Amino acid sequence: MTPSQHRAELAVDIALAWLIVWFLYRAGLHVSLHSAMVWAGAWQDLAWTGLATLVALLLGWRWRWTGVLMTLPILTFCVVDARAYAILLAALHQGVDRTWVRDAYLSGELLAVDANTQPSDVALIAGAPLLLLTLRWLPAGRARVRPVIVLALAALFALLPLLAPARPAQWSADAVQNPLGYLMLHDAELDLAGFPIADPLPADVSSTQPLRPTDPRLMAPGPTAKTLPEPAEKPWNVVWIIMESTGTRYFEGETFPGRPPMPTLRKLADEGWYLAHHQSPSNSSATSIFAMLSGLSPAPQMQMFSIQPDNYVPALPRFLPSNYEKFLYTPGKLSYFFPKPFLQHSGLTELVGFAESTVTAVPPGEGLCKDEIAVMSTFLDRLARAHEPFLAMYYSYVPHWPYTDYGPATRHYTGQERIDQYHNSLWLLDTQIARVIEQLRKQGALDRTILVLTGDHGEAFGQHARNWAHARGSYRENFETPAVFWQPKLFAPRRIEHETQHIDLLPTLLDAMRVPYDEAMLQGESLFDDAWRRKVQFFWANEGMLTAQRDDGVKLSWSPMDKRCRVVDLRADWLEQHPRPCDKYLSLLEILEWFRGRQLVQLPAYSEAVRLGKPFGGHSVGRN
Repeated sequence: MTPSQHRAELAVDIALAWLIVWFLYRAGLHVSLHSAMVWAGAWQDLAWTGLATLVALLLGWRWRWTGVLMTLPILTFCVVDARAYAILLAALHQGVDRTWVRDAYLSGELLAVDANTQPSDVALIAGAPLLLLTLRWLPAGRARVRPVIVLALAALFALLPLLAPARPAQWSADAVQNPLGYLMLHDAELDLAGFPIADPLPADVSSTQPLRPTDPRLMAPGPTAKTLPEPAEKPWNVVWIIMESTGTRYFEGETFPGRPPMPTLRKLADEGWYLAHHQSPSNSSATSIFAMLSGLSPAPQMQMFSIQPDNYVPALPRFLPSNYEKFLYTPGKLSYFFPKPFLQHSGLTELVGFAESTVTAVPPGEGLCKDEIAVMSTFLDRLARAHEPFLAMYYSYVPHWPYTDYGPATRHYTGQERIDQYHNSLWLLDTQIARVIEQLRKQGALDRTILVLTGDHGEAFGQHARNWAHARGSYRENFETPAVFWQPKLFAPRRIEHETQHIDLLPTLLDAMRVPYDEAMLQGESLFDDAWRRKVQFFWANEGMLTAQRDDGVKLSWSPMDKRCRVVDLRADWLEQHPRPCDKYLSLLEILEWFRGRQLVQLPAYSEAVRLGKPFGGHSVGRN
């Protein structure tokens, strides 16, 4: 073979390898993006890339070192692009700079592989392999023609996306409701119907102050009296059920007024203390769980403080005496955005999740949880073996997107929309709560047990543009979730109408149990207090929004990353449909920035003090 023929063959090999890899990789992304398991798409992409590499080895390369050397960068690009996509998928729940995620996503090859695929892409996916393979195996006598045709095709396919007219965006309902659609719909506003505003002045923050703020703008001055229940003869058992993605408006029957999906929880709410206007301080599970079990607002940083391995902030198990059995069961993965070190460092030594469970059944289409019904059975078995007093915690998974179908017996709502699937998931969760109550009654422990039931956060179904699931918006539908305290000896029926938050659950429970704690080291308030002192609630969301909500209904949300700010008056605009600029609310923005700086400094410092066994701000850590 002459040098010119050698170069021609090499050009063919490189063009073939590039086109075949590109085709398989793009087709793989297309499949994974439309998969019901979008978070598993990253692994599908890597598998497709591996397959593309193998095909390129078999069909494209001639095993010449020059061909390998020139083709490897193309394959490396595909692998790097797949890794970038894997990072993007992880970023749906992991705190990263969302502006970086958006820009990286929209500027790369992933842009066209979505529900809006262009006709040129479809033509390439359908016809390129057959054409290329035909050309690859043309008789040797056509060797001079083949390189020209292949290189011309490569140039044509590269130019087609530029030459073909763009098709208007036509997103299917499924694609829009997919949380990935939040990043695919690439306008600059994302979920922020806000207005640009500069950074407020830096806050003067100290790490030597108690955790509970004393600023009169945030808290009414002075301590408040308490009206506590009588001490119990024996320590109370606690069963705490964390309900994944359970929104208040759906629990109360907003979507199905005549058929609310959680009758058992409704009965418990009517018989106990129902926090009717309760919110999570976060739209992400790990951060929400941290807040409810620590009594502290989350750290407003994109790298979640709640899941860090060096998080020693005291949680509920640390406040309880050492003679308590303390365990938690969940169908989900303890390694997947769950505050495992935070709970372990507080003495919760028995944590049973996806990897630790004896249950082998996995629902169809799932990859992050075991069968909810089967895992509940193992929790009930553990509850039956528990020695009193005990702290038994169950963290559900079934209402999490994409609302897995557990079969005909669980289809209480027969519609085909996502909201119907979600309501079926809530109904299934409610039947599991009923099983817990029946087990406690069966073993004679119900009258000695406090039930705490709360959602980790809310759930969105398009009440605002592009706001689906939970971790993509800072609206009330993302934060609202029911909370119930039940034990007839302690909680006479009461509907609590003022605004509460997850940080209030721990002090309320400790007061009910008559367990002492240092109020200065918690940021929540007890519902046993005679007066409610908090004037401002704070929220930190997965998409990077920081929010302050005053007790007069003014809610200000600000993004430190892209400097956009919005205000709504919830008294006149409960649905948050008419945002205003923040110019007239700079004092509230200043409070918000002060809180941000304070939490970022104080929480890590407090965690380190607990780890070293030292006092913090002149106060003890954990229990008194």
